[in-house]
Amino acid sequence: MLSTRRAGAEAAVAARIPLIVLGGFLGAGKTTLLNHLLSQADRRVAVMVNDFGPIDVDASLVASHDGETLSLTNGCICCSIGSGLDAALIRVLERKPAPELIVIEASGVSDPGRIAQVGLSDPMLQLEAVVVMADAGRIVAQLDDPLMGDTVARQIRAASLVVMNKADLLGPGEAESVEAELRARYGALPFLRSSFGRVPLERILAHGPGGHAPDGDAHHHEDPDHPFEGGVWSAPGMLNADRLIAALKGLPADVIRVKGRVVTDRHGSAVVQLAGGRVRIEKAPAAAEAPRNELVYIGLRGRGIGAAVSAALDALAAESRAG
Repeated sequence: MLSTRRAGAEAAVAARIPLIVLGGFLGAGKTTLLNHLLSQADRRVAVMVNDFGPIDVDASLVASHDGETLSLTNGCICCSIGSGLDAALIRVLERKPAPELIVIEASGVSDPGRIAQVGLSDPMLQLEAVVVMADAGRIVAQLDDPLMGDTVARQIRAASLVVMNKADLLGPGEAESVEAELRARYGALPFLRSSFGRVPLERILAHGPGGHAPDGDAHHHEDPDHPFEGGVWSAPGMLNADRLIAALKGLPADVIRVKGRVVTDRHGSAVVQLAGGRVRIEKAPAAAEAPRNELVYIGLRGRGIGAAVSAALDALAAESRAG
């Protein structure tokens, strides 16, 4: 009888689906890492994100799109959790065949430790790692910022692995200095360095939580008191690429992140991102919908970021329409 019970328990554990929670502050590179995992996956991966629209999965990988789920040709799926994590997770767990790995992306201003509680409480899941992406060149300044520092610190404290992304932008010895500073503040932390979010999945799985149970409540994934706010700017027409770059770079530092789709005279339909004072515009995969400019922005609350974004981009759109 004892051996039968032991066998049943071992079978239940073996049947659990591994879960990775991916966190990190705005602009650290989470979306880039997710794209890398999806394109290189050698197993059925379910990636759950707040909104898969901006991920822009390679169009050659997309087999079908049913509104809340992208099904990919390699057997992976990408699901929106806009309707709620619990409901989205139920849908994923009910899929046949079941995913062999689930990755949940925490939003850039949330605590991945709270989401990780799902993997500790659900008998169908096995928490494998809490991965926190950090912009290697900005993480110390973010931690020292009086407004965003608490949010970033909670993310670092929840990590079983810190990925120091954009390490290629640092000078000799700088990465070691940043890692030493983080260890001095938060104790022993395993680090991986990456550029463009290129981290092999096996390296992530090798850095499990190690028995660390992140603090938090699985049913409350956002901190209502965080010092951030955001909005959406949209406008029709084609934008001048050079003026768009200048307008985004000219936004006040209180605007932390801008991301979305635009139509420019140089790129056509494109994806644009502003993070860390850097602007990147890349040609987007062909879209079924009519081209339109739509940008999501986020920044420090109470600093008038909505007015600043509207003033800069409305003026740009008006110039473009005027010719």
